Amino acid sequence: MRTIVCALAFILMASCQESKKQPTFEYKFSDKEQSLQCEGQNNLLLNEALHSFEDDIARTYDPDSRRVYNAYAKFIMPGMGGRAEYARLPSDHTKKILEALIAEKIIVKGGKHSNLNYTHPAVQCIINGIEEFGLKNTINALTSTNGMDPTLFDTRLRNKGRDAEKKRYMAMYIALDAYYQHLADVDFPATATN
Repeated sequence: MRTIVCALAFILMASCQESKKQPTFEYKFSDKEQSLQCEGQNNLLLNEALHSFEDDIARTYDPDSRRVYNAYAKFIMPGMGGRAEYARLPSDHTKKILEALIAEKIIVKGGKHSNLNYTHPAVQCIINGIEEFGLKNTINALTSTNGMDPTLFDTRLRNKGRDAEKKRYMAMYIALDAYYQHLADVDFPATATN
């Protein structure tokens, strides 16, 4: 009986510790298009990250009309080059999503050129889902030789803002490598969890 009690206590402690590691938040964009589908991955989180990113850049880069394609056009160059004003861009919601991306190990601090974990299955799915064949192949080639650096794509992606609204895997790649991976280097005040 004592063994069973100890085993249950261990399981309870382990599950409590696991729940502390996984940030929780309200999904604000679950009613929007859920276009990213990566088998065995947290697709709800990935889609939420994409929509929150787009909301942030539309609010910042096209505040009057909030047209996402205009925001992409203005964000891509500084974003891919790591020159955007990351400390002022994200909403509190985006900061919570960043915490979840870090907990999922999609974003890992301390990368050579990027905090994006290119070997993570979700990231591999996103890269392999990129609708632009040449872009996908270039990213895969650079990733396989550990030469991937998002700054190589600032000019290459500069005219892709209009495409990003339709090409959602490319949009998610931009969100991860031009936005979230840079947010990981910013010291934000702690956000409250829901």
